Amino acid sequence: MRYVLFSLSALVFYTVFYFASINGLDALARKSLEFGTLPSINAPLRTVYTGIEAVDHVLALLTVFFYPTLDGHNPGLLLHGVGFSGTFGATWTLIVLESWRKGNSGTIAAYPTIFGLIAQVFTFAFGIPLTCGLQLGCSITARRPDADNIRVPRAVLAALPLIFVVGYMVPTAVMALPAPSVISVDLKQIAIAIWHPWPAYVSILTTVAYFTLSPFLSNNSRVTMSSLRWVYAFAFVNASLSHIVSWVVSLATVIVPVLFEDRFLGSLHPTNVFSIPLPWSGLTVDNVGDGVHAFLRWDHIIGSTGVLIWAISLYTVAHKQILSTVSWPSLLVKIALLTVLAGPAGAAVELVWERDELVFTETTGGSKYQVSKAKKST
Repeated sequence: MRYVLFSLSALVFYTVFYFASINGLDALARKSLEFGTLPSINAPLRTVYTGIEAVDHVLALLTVFFYPTLDGHNPGLLLHGVGFSGTFGATWTLIVLESWRKGNSGTIAAYPTIFGLIAQVFTFAFGIPLTCGLQLGCSITARRPDADNIRVPRAVLAALPLIFVVGYMVPTAVMALPAPSVISVDLKQIAIAIWHPWPAYVSILTTVAYFTLSPFLSNNSRVTMSSLRWVYAFAFVNASLSHIVSWVVSLATVIVPVLFEDRFLGSLHPTNVFSIPLPWSGLTVDNVGDGVHAFLRWDHIIGSTGVLIWAISLYTVAHKQILSTVSWPSLLVKIALLTVLAGPAGAAVELVWERDELVFTETTGGSKYQVSKAKKST
């Protein structure tokens, strides 16, 4: 399965980067950088953030990319971004959980910041399948999960929802504030630049919480399990709520169009917000916002498919190992329903949650699992 995930990462070079080069997005973005102006409004582009030329160039390019997503001139792009934000947050919650599992200590899966920054700079669609594929290849929790090796410290679980609020949601909300009515255009650009390393903020805060809270919190199994459920519930709500909001608003333009001004009907229509443009379709874009929208639709679908495939692999391996069987018809129906109702990331959260519940129930203390193995050996 990991090779499927690596293939998804490789697909990015065609469907995202090559497509951006032939549909006009790259040229339009370079033009904004060359002239030092934001692509969607007549305002100067900030080009100095850190004083380090290479870093500032990357941040300026990312600002050219993200400003049209957030300035409200393209409502369909903004609505798609709402759904994408929940997908990324929920996906990264799963990645951070994996990094703290006992069985992943010392493996590449224990260093999520590296892959988070890769996802931020080189796309979600590249970074997430790559991260998940490497985890499947190097982690005992993916191959032989048990209650001991999938355990996460209680201090991490207790703090993780708040950490995601502070480290991810607050920076996201700040950069989405309207400019210049609430914040200045320059401050909005600074907020976009500050937002980008948010996976590092989450990792730093999680590490601080672990060392600060661990002396005061015992790893009581019942309380730890309760905390784990709260983390999964938080991630599921994050994914499903943003998914539902984006689809309900978009579908409302078809079902009850009278709720919208005419200028919003086309931009917010489901086919405009969610349909995936094909690289060979001959599509060209007239502005950076439309190009970014095409870019992000591929970014979202590849990355979210990757995390769902990874979750399916974890789920099926655990069921085969512990219960010796997987009911594929019921699993596929469950995945389809969850994907429709909560999005691919929401479905992934639910599957990994169920995997953990099964492993902790059947292997805690080794009793049920060992009995099952003993019966098989006889």
